[in-house]
Amino acid sequence: MEKKHRFFYLVLIASTLAIVSSATFFYIRQLNRTISDNIVQSISEIAEHDKAAIRLYLEICWADLGEIQDRIAGYGCETVEEVEERMNLECAASRFSHIYLLAEDGTVYTDQCGVTVPDAVNMNRDFLSYFDGGREKVVARFGDRFEAGGLRDGNILYGVRLRGCEVGGIKMLALIGVSDISSIQDHMVIDSFIKNGNSRGHSALIDMEGNYIVNINKEVYLNEQMNLYTHLSESKSSELTNEEVRQKLQALETFGFYHSHEGERDRELFYFMPFGEDMDLYFIMSVNEAVFREQSRIFVAMSMVMLIVCIVTVIGMLLALMRYQIRTVRTAEKARSQREFLSNMSHEIRTPLNGLISMNYLMLSHIDDKDQTDQVREWLKKSQSTAKYLLSLVSDILDVSKLQVGKVELVSEPLLVSALVDEVIAMQMDNIESRGVKLTVEQEVTEPCILGDATRIKQILMNILGNAAKFTPAGNDIRFTVCQRKTDDQHVMTIYRCEDTGIGISADYIGQIFDSFSQERGRNTSGIKGTGLGMTISKLLIDAMGGDITVESELNVGSVFTVSLPSRIVKEIPAHLQTEPEKCAEEDTERADEPAGKRAVRILVAEDVELNAEVLLEILDMEGFEAVHARNGQEAVELFRNSRVGEFDVILMDMQMPVMDGCTATREIRSLDRPDAASVRIYACTANTFQEDREEALESGMDDFLPKPIDVEQLLKKMRGGIY
Repeated sequence: MEKKHRFFYLVLIASTLAIVSSATFFYIRQLNRTISDNIVQSISEIAEHDKAAIRLYLEICWADLGEIQDRIAGYGCETVEEVEERMNLECAASRFSHIYLLAEDGTVYTDQCGVTVPDAVNMNRDFLSYFDGGREKVVARFGDRFEAGGLRDGNILYGVRLRGCEVGGIKMLALIGVSDISSIQDHMVIDSFIKNGNSRGHSALIDMEGNYIVNINKEVYLNEQMNLYTHLSESKSSELTNEEVRQKLQALETFGFYHSHEGERDRELFYFMPFGEDMDLYFIMSVNEAVFREQSRIFVAMSMVMLIVCIVTVIGMLLALMRYQIRTVRTAEKARSQREFLSNMSHEIRTPLNGLISMNYLMLSHIDDKDQTDQVREWLKKSQSTAKYLLSLVSDILDVSKLQVGKVELVSEPLLVSALVDEVIAMQMDNIESRGVKLTVEQEVTEPCILGDATRIKQILMNILGNAAKFTPAGNDIRFTVCQRKTDDQHVMTIYRCEDTGIGISADYIGQIFDSFSQERGRNTSGIKGTGLGMTISKLLIDAMGGDITVESELNVGSVFTVSLPSRIVKEIPAHLQTEPEKCAEEDTERADEPAGKRAVRILVAEDVELNAEVLLEILDMEGFEAVHARNGQEAVELFRNSRVGEFDVILMDMQMPVMDGCTATREIRSLDRPDAASVRIYACTANTFQEDREEALESGMDDFLPKPIDVEQLLKKMRGGIY
């Protein structure tokens, strides 16, 4: 449930981020568009201002030419020479640097008394072309050299058509005035959007053919580029083709588009505005795209800060809400899990307890009936078996609890893989063979010695093999294999695989197989006994070791459990692992035979619970040991202090006792000034089975640990080993 909620909130946060990101994208896009529109509006205002100033200046120039024409006509000049003299005088008093009279045959009469006829060989320009189409007024960039008239690059030509003008029998077509380009530049904002001395905006003036009257940048001012279409043809990229631009010019449209040239980092916006139908002129403004970015950067930065604050606030609120919800769900699930755990534990404990109580009642009822002796003995065996099951159940519950809270500390000691597997097989062999199941074992161990927790690995393998034995019918097989795969020079992956041909596991149950108290019911499993914690413990242990477990199963075909455990390779096998089994067996036999020729072992039993003490003393006495009872830790210390040196061979010390606890009593005994205080064997005999309890017992000076309920066989083995 918690995973579902976490996934839901992750999806919610991701959706929120996606929505905010989309909103931010569209907001910034709209902001850039708005800023771009504002800049275009600024460009339009500059263009309108320049256009009005230029229009006024052109009208003045044309009006001046008209007045010059009227004054020359008033002089009544009969020859061209007289007209040229008058033009010279008028030029000196006008805004023009030169004044020319254009005849209908193309001949040009200058204010310098020069006459020029259009001639391609001598590169004399044909001025008639300026008045093609019946143009009444003309303004044009004049870049060709006209030596006779003194024309040079960088001039503007103004012209007005004449009506009924004839001098010396020659019909005149137009009066032309020429001035320096600066005269019209002074009425335009040529450079704009200046930063650090660099202009990022330029203005220009063209005619309908794309010819520049006032050029768009300083290079063009030097006449290196005379036509708009030539300029656009050299573009690396352009939003409009030359033909599309030409069509828009002919339609007198106001428009703009982006283009860029090789070597330019940013694109430029070209903005076009016509002068009107009465003037075949266009105003152009070119603005670098960096201007738009700079204008929008501060607004975008402010907007981004605002949006980031909003995003952080929203995410913070969602995370707080998610944390609160997860905590609530976790608390509810924890409470539910605890209820289910306690309910399952109560059920699992009460069921065998019910059998124990019932069998005790039957035994008490028939204890004096000699005819029921065999039956009472059978009930006792079942009672002992049930008690052991209860003990294993309590141990499993404690293991699960410690593993779930991470309190189990795994040891890392050298172990022999093959020896570990042999021990597991030996412990399970009787169980498997008694069920009529055949066991096959295969080992392919390339690294015999590794670091690991042998006890916990055995516990895992015992659970898996035990389950395979329980759920595999007689006559079927179990195949247990071990192999290794080196991951590098220092580490190896050991893979344990248990494959059976049993009843299999349903697909629905595989997902629950590692849950606490989980055991598949139905089919032919109703008679199979188990706590339902074995696989849970195995999974938790495997996870703690950094390994992995997988399950494959098919109903009525069988199951395959695969455990992969990583570990470090031990290059040199420790000496204690190289002990020959036969030698160990001989040593065990010798130790077992030792009591025969020596005195009885004297044991000091420190136990505050009378029933436990009575049972323990009776067992020890029955096995030939001499036992003395101390009811608390203080009494145990006094008995040992007042005893003869070497009188007690072993002390069984309960850890929790009144007056003085077992650990304190052990420290007192070890600190006594007598030879046997340091050598006497002291065993912790307690129901405290946590790792920290073991560590506390050993730190206090105890030699070993015997958990309650006491395993009598283990107890007797340790007691016999305490003989000197």
